[in-house]
This record gives sequence, C-alpha cells and structure tokens, in this order.
Amino acid sequence: MKRGLSYIGISTFVVAAFLQATYGAASAQTTTVAPNAIPSLAPADAPTTLPYPAYGTPVPGVRDGVDTPGVPRIITLKQAIDIAVSLSPSLAAARADIGVDAAEVRLARAGLLPSVGASLSASHDWFQNRASTTTTTLGANNLQSNGGSVSLSQLIFDGGRTAAGIRAAKATETSAADTYRRTLQTVAYNVATQYYNTLAAERTTQVDVELVRENAVQLALVQAQFRAGTAAGVDVVTAELPVAQARVAVVQAQGNEVSAQAAFANSLGIDANSSVRPKDDTPLMQTAGIHTIPIPTYQIAYLRAQHLRPDLAASLDSVHAAKESLRQAKLGLFPTLSGNAAQSYSSTSLGGGQYGGTTSVGASLSIPFFDQGQTPANTARAQASLDIANADYQTTLLGIQLNVRQTLAQLVSAREAVTESQIALNEAQEVLKSTQAQYRAGVTTLPQLLNSQVSLSQALVTQVSSVYSLRQAEQAYLYAVGQNTP
Repeated sequence: MKRGLSYIGISTFVVAAFLQATYGAASAQTTTVAPNAIPSLAPADAPTTLPYPAYGTPVPGVRDGVDTPGVPRIITLKQAIDIAVSLSPSLAAARADIGVDAAEVRLARAGLLPSVGASLSASHDWFQNRASTTTTTLGANNLQSNGGSVSLSQLIFDGGRTAAGIRAAKATETSAADTYRRTLQTVAYNVATQYYNTLAAERTTQVDVELVRENAVQLALVQAQFRAGTAAGVDVVTAELPVAQARVAVVQAQGNEVSAQAAFANSLGIDANSSVRPKDDTPLMQTAGIHTIPIPTYQIAYLRAQHLRPDLAASLDSVHAAKESLRQAKLGLFPTLSGNAAQSYSSTSLGGGQYGGTTSVGASLSIPFFDQGQTPANTARAQASLDIANADYQTTLLGIQLNVRQTLAQLVSAREAVTESQIALNEAQEVLKSTQAQYRAGVTTLPQLLNSQVSLSQALVTQVSSVYSLRQAEQAYLYAVGQNTP
C-alpha cells in the first residue's frame, strides 16, 4: 500500500474534477471509482524517496549519513539504550567518581590499621687521638657500627574520630554509586526521548506530504473549473496558497527530521552523521497496544519514587556523610591513645660485631590543648556542609514531588488525548464514507467530498501527534519515579 492517498485515488480526484467542471454533477456521478477512504502511512522507519529538500534545489549529502560499525541502521529502543550505556561519557565519568570515592574509603580505614616499620643502619668512623698529634693504632681510631630495628604502632582510642571519617567516606562512596544509577536512568531517558522525537518527526513529514497531495488535488479541481469558465482567476490563486504553504511545511518537517535523527545518533554516543534510525514500535490506527503503563494515584507514584529514585538516595547519603564529617571535626581536640613496640639489634664491638638486642613496649597519650583554632574552624565548616546537604535533600524531595505530579498529569492527559483523537479519526472516516455515498448518489458536490478527505487527514495528524506525545509522557513518568533503569 502506498503511503497516504494512493496515486490512483489522486488521479481519480483529478478526473472527477474535470468531469464535474465540464459535464456537470450528473456526469461525475457516473464514475464508479471513489477517492481512497482511509489515508495510510508506511512505518516511520521506512526509507523515503523524497529528495532533501523536497522542493527547490536538492542538497545532496545533508540527509544521508554514514554507517557506523556495529550499529544497525534501524534499531529498537532496547538496542539504542544498550549502545548508549556502553558508549556514554557521562557514565564513564560516574564510574570514575565511584573509584575515587572507594579509594577515599581505603585511605580512611588506614587510620585503624597498625603501622609497621623496619630500619637497617651501618656506619664507619675515623678519628684521631686528641692527647697526641701522632695517630694511634688502627684498632683505636676506627669504629664500625651496625644495627637494625623493627617497630609497631597501633591506635588504641581517639574518641571515634577515625571511625567517623570511615563512615563519612563510605556514605560518600554509596552516594556516588546512587548517582551512577541515576545517570544510567538519565541516559536511558534521553535516548528514549530522542527515539520517539525522531519517530514523531518522520511521521510528521509523511503527514505533511499527504497534505501537499490533497491541496494539489483541490488546486487541480479549481483549475479545471477555471478552464471550464465556472471559477474565477482569484479562485485559482486562492487554491495555490494552501499548496505553497503545505510545501513549506514539508521542507520544514524534513529539516526537523534530519535534526531529530542527528540528535538521536548523538544520544547514543556516536557521530551525529551516522545513518541510524529508530524502529517504529507504535501502532497508529488503533488504540489497542498504545496504552502500556497503568496509571496509579499520586500517593502511590510518589511513594514509588521515594523508594526507587537513586538521586534521592544519593542526597540522603550525602546528609549522612556530612553528619559523620561533623562528628569527626568535633573530635579534633580529643586525646589520642596509641600503643607501640620496638625491637632493635646493634653491634657492641669496634669492628661492628657482637650484637646486642633491645626491646621496648609502651603506650603514648597525646592531649592537644590548642591547635591554633583549627578544630573550631573545621567544625564550623562541617556544620555548614551539613546544612547544605540538608537543604539539597529537601530541594531534591520537592523536585521529585513536582516531577511526579506533573508527569502523572501529563500521562493522564496524553492517554485521554489518544482515545479522543482515535474517536475523531473514526468519525472522520465515517464522514468520508458517508460523503462518498452521497457523492455517488448525486446529493453532494465534489468540493464537499474533498473537504471531508482533508478533515480525515487533519484527524490523522492529530492522532499521530497524540500517539507519540503519549510515548513521551510514558518515558517522562518512568524517569520521574525511577523505573526506567536499563
């Protein structure tokens, strides 16, 4: 089936127009072929044969992209998201942030681990006998000294300052992991948005092409009437204006389509000039299969978002990290108790031999009385950071409430718009069928028949727009409640 009104249907319109203008309504009624009743559209991912731009001078190389190794020309939404996840620079940066924060946890834990060290030493000294200017014997003025030691130091108690630092670092690491999950959802949402933007743009081009054809049929009718002397010249000019306007709409729609395809490729993390298009997964001419997401109440949707939104969890982790950092800062002047042990061996003879050992075990208590005001300053800074974290958490919570409320309302409206646009499309089809029957019976005119055909096309435009608006609303809702994790 051809896209939109078939060429046979268009030709029939023109023939009927000439019959109407030349021989009158009675002759036109003798024709047995009626215009195509239901305009049909090919799948949005079907290749187009139109040049770009469709009118004027074509510019080659602007619309046609190049193949990308490993990426099919037509891909499903799941394939698109998988490609974007593997190539996304933002996800790579988020993974690196997790690695940095994991290293910070290891550094914080180092304070609880023992410190073990070993040392070796060797020295040789030459000296003169100060009681005489003559040099003493070799054994009296040469000294060789050798030694080695092993030491162990272990923190025993610091009031919990080191433990607080570890908890703060772990909370920060968890926050980074939650941020990565939200980035993953954002990548999936951006891909889905561009996916359906591209399909909508491709469909819009198809519909605008149909409008050009229908306006051209109307123009042919008026021209035939003008040649038959039943229409004025101004009627021809009037009929030419919709054709010109429809052609402008086609060229603009083509530009939007090329732009949308480039944005789709870019969202995948590949060259914007890549030849990749989304697979059309949306039925247009029926309501069944379009509605895919049950609509909950706001309370259920908000509760779901509280449990599923990783950015809310990340914000709460940041609050926990700030609390632990404040606790760590407040313990800056707390005494520190450490245990230590050492074992050393050193030579006791002039030649560096005859080793003797020394063993020591002890504890040290450090009590800082004044640290130039560093602890109060660190405490004030940590308190300010906690205030910021709390404010950010409240901001995130308010944003989620607004996001859920808006996307839920948009989803409800989009679903109802699909239902109503389908009803309008069905009614337009029935009107056209009725007008066709009236035309064959000689109780209506050809312009009225053409007007009913235009009304059907306009209903199709509305239905196409509402279907893809629903797809966008679904993706926005899933992203708002955190359900679109790949």
